[in-house]
Amino acid sequence: MSASYDTRVNKFSSAAKIAIAFAICLTLVCTNAQNATAQFNLTNGVVGGVNISPDGVLMGSRKALPKEVLEQLRENLSNGTADMDKAGTRMVSVKGLESAWRQGVANGDVPAAVRYMAGLQRIEYVIRHEDDIIIAGPAEPFHADKDGNVVGKESGMPVLHTEDFIIALRHANDARQGKGISVSIDPTEAGVRNYQNLVNKMRKKGVGFNPRLAPKFEEAYGPQTISLTGIPKNSRFAQTLVSADYKMKRLAMGLEKAPGFLPSLMAMAKSKNGGLQGAPRFWMECNYEPVSVSADNKVWKLSGTGVKTMTDATRFNADGTKKSTGKQNRLAKKWADTMTEKFAELSKIEPVFRELRNLMDLSVVAAIITKEGMTKQVSLPAVESPKVSTSEFNVPSKVPSQCSFVHLSGGWMFTASGGVSVDSWKVASSTKVDASLDGMVAKSNPTNDRWWWNAK
Repeated sequence: MSASYDTRVNKFSSAAKIAIAFAICLTLVCTNAQNATAQFNLTNGVVGGVNISPDGVLMGSRKALPKEVLEQLRENLSNGTADMDKAGTRMVSVKGLESAWRQGVANGDVPAAVRYMAGLQRIEYVIRHEDDIIIAGPAEPFHADKDGNVVGKESGMPVLHTEDFIIALRHANDARQGKGISVSIDPTEAGVRNYQNLVNKMRKKGVGFNPRLAPKFEEAYGPQTISLTGIPKNSRFAQTLVSADYKMKRLAMGLEKAPGFLPSLMAMAKSKNGGLQGAPRFWMECNYEPVSVSADNKVWKLSGTGVKTMTDATRFNADGTKKSTGKQNRLAKKWADTMTEKFAELSKIEPVFRELRNLMDLSVVAAIITKEGMTKQVSLPAVESPKVSTSEFNVPSKVPSQCSFVHLSGGWMFTASGGVSVDSWKVASSTKVDASLDGMVAKSNPTNDRWWWNAK
């Protein structure tokens, strides 16, 4: 799942009392591989506004999109979406969507309406028909914001991506049989040993820490490894997980400005003049209420915010191996609880967190569809055959260590790590009967010959 490493140091010298946070700077890969869908992706595959080099190293924030590229993207988004000018509950035929995707890939041009699931903002209902699967939820007209994110015109929140849904469906059983879908970033055992050796040498020489020595600590740790499970490492799905985890760490460590309602962990520690001993780690996971299901087992309804932030502490042994303490630091828990409570507000400022919530929805929906045997009932060739293209990206594999500092009275060093865990099968398996859903099948019958329609 995720891990952190304990780099607490109690005084190199009596004059050196400073806290250091080594944050794992996790970002998203950008360069698209050449395939049938790449021509549409004018933003070069960016999710979360960051870059990864072709060899998988995180390289920091990308520059703003050139004006002409953004204009072209917006023009492409307007094609075929003129009749999606009303917000409301929208229903989508999974069978029809999948067919439209295959046709678009075959033609080398996937329409915007198909790529972005008819503007769905999230999925609330899964409805089983005899020869189809209907998904439904709130939708609105969409466009590209100034950073190239495809978002609803009214809410400013990212829309769902069909290729993410295809990936979720393709790998639903993998998530069931393994440990779910996850991303984590960890220092190498060699890096931890190198760091500890450096600290020991400094202690013997009586050298106290100061911020000018930060590059030596970063060099000692070296690059940290990114681990992805449950989905293809070169998919957009994977890049979103990585980008969201990166953003969480940056905010926690104060490596970029956080909104006022979510002060960084470093700022919280400074205001308390300590209280952050140990090495908290953070990760995000699913946060849903039990799934409501109709008495006839044909309708499922998702409820809940979708994402929560968790924390505990990890210690690293002298040989660099890790061990979870199973304990929570009070300040770390407060930070995690605040992020969970303010998740919707945070998503408006940092769209990548809403993108993550979208992936949670799609993963749970894919688990429900697979668990209930609907893919055996409805043929979905794009899901069944990996030959039907989705976008491909560079695989994120490592990230440089970075430092942030805060003066305290205790002379300790603080580090953090984290990840994302998507246990979609656990959510899909927790259900409760809701008789009010029994009439949804009749209400979800198509009102025209299109693959999507607005609910009455």
